[in-house]
Amino acid sequence: ENISTLDFDTSEEEAELYFTDPQQLLDLITELTDQSLSLIQNSARVEGVLKELQQSIETSRRKIDSEEEQITLKIKEVTKRLNKEKESSSKLKQQVQRVQSLSTKDQDAMLEALSDKVAEVHRSCVDDRVTNLSTLEKVVSIENRALALLQSLEDTPQDRLDMIKKIKDSERRSRQREEKLREQKEKQQERMKKYLERSLADSKKISGRKLMPRCLPNAQKVKVTTEDNTSAEEDIQEYLFGSEDTS
Repeated sequence: ENISTLDFDTSEEEAELYFTDPQQLLDLITELTDQSLSLIQNSARVEGVLKELQQSIETSRRKIDSEEEQITLKIKEVTKRLNKEKESSSKLKQQVQRVQSLSTKDQDAMLEALSDKVAEVHRSCVDDRVTNLSTLEKVVSIENRALALLQSLEDTPQDRLDMIKKIKDSERRSRQREEKLREQKEKQQERMKKYLERSLADSKKISGRKLMPRCLPNAQKVKVTTEDNTSAEEDIQEYLFGSEDTS
């Protein structure tokens, strides 16, 4: 009897269900679904944060590379400038040594020549009147004049600059033509001089007693040739009336 009672209790325990109501199963499924969606959202959020972090790292890396490249260029530029400054310093040292090696008389002569040159530039570019300015003051005036001219040049319209450039080019070509004509004239005079010297040399006659042979030789036919004096005549014509190129 005890054994039968134990078997009955065991069968009751095995027959007991976890869910007593179907709604409990639906609620559990809904809860698990919500948890899954929450995990998916969290995963997507973490993935987005990770992607933003990767982009930020890539941007930082590019920025660092760009800054490194700029720093490298600046270092090269500074190094190049430093080398130029060293060269300038070396030249200045040489000039100082050269000046120090000069005697007082030579220094005075050099300063006087420099002062005369500054005065000449000041008269030509700033003021042609006689002034009592020192050499340093004249240099300052020349610098101010140069700066004013540069500023005026920057403010000048482009079409006016083009016109001035054309005028200067025309003047330069005119000077070149005049120089070419002068050279051609000198060459013509030189050719004429050589021609006159050659003509005088050919026109000289042999002086003294004429030698006669003991017996007359047989008559020989003499071939008469006409000397071409065209080049000489052309030289005279060109010298007197000028060539067609120089007209």
